[in-house]
Amino acid sequence: LKPRFPFPDLNPPPDMADHADPHKDIFDRPASSDHDMEKGGGMRVNVDELLKTHASAIQELRTAVADVLPAGPCYKDGPGYDDVFLLRFVLTWEKKGGLMESAPALREAIKFRTENAGLLDRTCDSGLEPHHELTRRFMTAGYAGTMGGMEPIYIVRTGFANLKALMNSLTADEATEMLSISKEIGFRICDKMTRKTRTLVKMITVIDLANFSLFGGEPRFYKSLGESSKHSAVNYPQLLGKTVLINTPSFMRIIFGAFSVFMPKSALEKTCICPAGSTWEKVGDQGVAACPFIKKWGASASDFPTFLGGTAEAPAELQARAGVLAGLTKVTVNARSKEVVSVMIPEGACEAKWELVVEDFGIGMEATLVPDDGTAPICVMQYQKIKAASGLATGVVSLPKKGTLQVTFDNTYSLLRSKTFDYTMDVNPGGTAGLENAFKTVSVSETLAAVPNLQM
Repeated sequence: LKPRFPFPDLNPPPDMADHADPHKDIFDRPASSDHDMEKGGGMRVNVDELLKTHASAIQELRTAVADVLPAGPCYKDGPGYDDVFLLRFVLTWEKKGGLMESAPALREAIKFRTENAGLLDRTCDSGLEPHHELTRRFMTAGYAGTMGGMEPIYIVRTGFANLKALMNSLTADEATEMLSISKEIGFRICDKMTRKTRTLVKMITVIDLANFSLFGGEPRFYKSLGESSKHSAVNYPQLLGKTVLINTPSFMRIIFGAFSVFMPKSALEKTCICPAGSTWEKVGDQGVAACPFIKKWGASASDFPTFLGGTAEAPAELQARAGVLAGLTKVTVNARSKEVVSVMIPEGACEAKWELVVEDFGIGMEATLVPDDGTAPICVMQYQKIKAASGLATGVVSLPKKGTLQVTFDNTYSLLRSKTFDYTMDVNPGGTAGLENAFKTVSVSETLAAVPNLQM
């Protein structure tokens, strides 16, 4: 997981906006030094030295919010709003406005923690984020131990998620709430480890892009993700140590361009790309244990699941599950009606493979590409009748331009019957071996208990 480089400022000068690739440096710059690991207070920096260095700023911040600072603990069975808690706010804002910015942020965080105390406690006690009964049907993500007994590792397997189905099941606000509140689990682990080890402990997030498809993206989810990142920047400062993208596909520029516009700069600066691919093919000493990043931070193969090249068994919530991998979306079209599904096409010269299974009778299907450049719509799939008796129907359409693909499912010819079917549209279909359906939740206390020699 050796980080090659942090993401730079993605906004080119106005006079170059129409010509420069704003993401060029992300992919073309050679491996950088580890200076980016030290930004914002660094990882595993001695807390007592930080408290001494920033004692004056911490006291100024405490005085500025004295009228709202609670006397009780900042979470159940936790510490109060002490200097260690305030330190993360001071570190985040010391070079970005100082007290003028840190004080309002801390006030907002106190308000958030006070108003949502019960929900935050329930989330950490159970290990279940809000709306988990829906999110865990369509996402494969969760904590997978710690890095060398220190930083908690949170893994998202994007290729084993059905983001469209997720966002069809949740409102944008519900998705943002789920993503935001779930950060509390990582915060409590990091806070307790920081106090026990007397070093500043932060989260490591691994985004595993194995099996990810261009058409698996969902702009509605990316927007909610961006909103939750903005929330975390205020309420959970200095929580994220590094986000590592691994097993990245050849169209990584397209993926990053789709979601980066929603992300705050502070989150992008802590994101890097690991050059490793097909990590599941080599494990142990030949896999993740050989990574310089892992060696530097004292981690080992036993800290990572096998799909990332480690030797640990993946927690149940990180194992691929039937239905999620397939990525099929169920649609019902009423009699005498049409259903139009729009898919964002972020780049031209693509080919899309579609699959469709009709439960009974049949459904009409056609597809049109609406280019972003304002030119006339392009018919990429002539109208055809897909019948249930034919079983799984498949096809490939060519998409010559960037724009929006509009797929129309036509049931206007049916006077009485509605039609139900499952479909997917993909550019990178994957296998379905080794699927498992169950998942297990892990609470903060269980995660901490698994760390060697750490008694809380």
